[in-house]
Amino acid sequence: MTYSVVNWVRRNKKITRILGAIAIFIFISFTVAQIPTNTLVDWIGSDNAWLLMFVLGAIGGLSTFVTIPYHVVLMSLASAGINPILLGTATALGVMLGDSAMFLLSKQIKKGLSEKHTKRIDSLAHVVKKHPRLLTPGLVAYGMFSPFSNDFIVAGLTLMNFKYLRIIVPLAMGNIVYNIALAYFGLYMYQTIFGG
Repeated sequence: MTYSVVNWVRRNKKITRILGAIAIFIFISFTVAQIPTNTLVDWIGSDNAWLLMFVLGAIGGLSTFVTIPYHVVLMSLASAGINPILLGTATALGVMLGDSAMFLLSKQIKKGLSEKHTKRIDSLAHVVKKHPRLLTPGLVAYGMFSPFSNDFIVAGLTLMNFKYLRIIVPLAMGNIVYNIALAYFGLYMYQTIFGG
């Protein structure tokens, strides 16, 4: 049994690395979620909270299927009295960094696609390009209201040959509003519950 597992790991190094990265993200997520807000603020300091949220947002933006619960940390830090606008903006800029990495990765993937897949993507792009004025407001709205990863949107539109600024800027604008609103929600929820 052990021998076959070792052989599988050796043959599937890429899958093993991906599974290892997912396990690390899950561990970090669980660990961060267990830390009380006051301890977190004491540990990182209120001056570094925006940096922490930037890093957590970037990690959340890079991970498609498993994201760290940066939403919980964002609300916790805001409830501890740290500026919600600064926290939300730093988080959204981190997510934007992760989305930018997905854009670059998708550009590389497009080069290796078969002609069959390229034709499918081009036909889907034709449908999207029929209504070009809906793309920007649609991306802003998705960023503002969707708690889900932007990766599929970014990858799909990148494969359809949309430009970086056309994809990332509207998503970032929506994400800024979403994360600031989430930080204020954490602040007001804490004040309502604990009478702060």
